[in-house]
Amino acid sequence: MPDLNEQQAGELTAAAVAAAVLPSQRSVVPVLCRMASVDPVSGRAANTALLLGLVRGEESDLRAAFEIAGRMLASDTRPDGQVVSIGSAAGDPMMLLAQDVIQLGLRGEPDLAWEQVRQTPPVRRAAVLSILLAFLNYRFAGLDPVALALGE
Repeated sequence: MPDLNEQQAGELTAAAVAAAVLPSQRSVVPVLCRMASVDPVSGRAANTALLLGLVRGEESDLRAAFEIAGRMLASDTRPDGQVVSIGSAAGDPMMLLAQDVIQLGLRGEPDLAWEQVRQTPPVRRAAVLSILLAFLNYRFAGLDPVALALGE
């Protein structure tokens, strides 16, 4: 997955601002965009520090990050509204939780999504948010995760 170029990063930021429906959610938009705009491999150290800051910080900020990412990814569903599983991690519990965050947000149930996330240990919360960020990176880099998964 690549770092996003300036245009892609701008589109990511505009989408994140639009997905931050509550004024209190806007404070996490820059952090979320910073993490989603870099290659998860080459930007791992920086993203890890930002993820730790979110996980160890205010619960409302972490919840906002999940809700914003879920809203941004809600359009990446099949016509029947189901989230597409990709790659070799399709059956992984954290991948399934990431899918639930998107699916429940799509159905207008962000509270239920957050309750599921909240019941997981902090390290898993960070991992699930990392999955959502990778999805955002794919989307705004113009990559098709399904096509990439078929190539695995």
